[in-house]
Amino acid sequence: MERPNNQFCADAGGKFCPCHLGKSGDCIKCSLIRGEKTCDCKWQGVCIYNILQHDKILPVEERMEVSCKVIESIEIEKNIYLIKIKVPTYILRDLCEPGAYVFLKDKDRENNYFNAPISVMDIDEENSILEVVVVPRGIKTKPLVNCDEIIVKAPYFNGIFGLKEIKSNSCNKCVIVLDGLSQVNSINVIRRLIRNNNEVEVFINEKGKRLYLVEEKLKEMNIKINLFNLDNKKDELINYIKNNDISFVYSCGLIYFNKCILQLVDDINNEIKFAIPNNNLICCGEGICGACTVRLNNCRIKTCKAQMNGREFLSNLK
Repeated sequence: MERPNNQFCADAGGKFCPCHLGKSGDCIKCSLIRGEKTCDCKWQGVCIYNILQHDKILPVEERMEVSCKVIESIEIEKNIYLIKIKVPTYILRDLCEPGAYVFLKDKDRENNYFNAPISVMDIDEENSILEVVVVPRGIKTKPLVNCDEIIVKAPYFNGIFGLKEIKSNSCNKCVIVLDGLSQVNSINVIRRLIRNNNEVEVFINEKGKRLYLVEEKLKEMNIKINLFNLDNKKDELINYIKNNDISFVYSCGLIYFNKCILQLVDDINNEIKFAIPNNNLICCGEGICGACTVRLNNCRIKTCKAQMNGREFLSNLK
């Protein structure tokens, strides 16, 4: 028998809550909304169930599509593009959060089928500029690198598993391990850790795809960068974690890489907090289409909305 689907939702208590799942009785957070007899959500914010009961006739607050000017689109590596987009301030202020992502679409495409989820790399708050990295591989992403205007739908918040571990960590020593294109969402993570008075050191897999633009941004933040690889040059990473009382590790790569880093970390100390990027397939971002659904611990998880820690996700993923 399938367990009740009680999860923490990245949208819970925010501007976009209750969402369509709440209105339809499929809320991933609230057991009462799902028709169960007892409340066991352990939610300490404004009660989602009460909001729905009082505001049954109100429409769902939805993220709106906004046409935005492309300031710059340049090829920073072979077939990898940096796109700078001028976005409204009310969108930008949420995009500095760890795990923030957006949906982008060519201005000439009216259908939402063409929305492509893209991680936020960086923001320029002073000039209201959003920076993203795009690899033009298919019909959704190829047009984006040649646009003078792009349709932006934002903000979305569940681009990382382990947001609680990132946001609650303070005055500690942290390690960021980077590999491949996933590393673009590490900038917001590192900025949040520094803002919380953490010490941060970065290790980059030299065998993976290196993004020198990201490395330049890290150097501007005075972050020390070390090179390693999992085959024959990982002792430096292991020894650093062992000898520096590390409290948190963010492994920013694909699933196989993150599993290897988790095993390495757990062999040292399985009490170290651990987070990873959400690399699952995301299509609608609202938990409606089901494309992002995985089964963990005999429970269906909508990974575009449901938040969990990285160790839990990797340890139970089949």
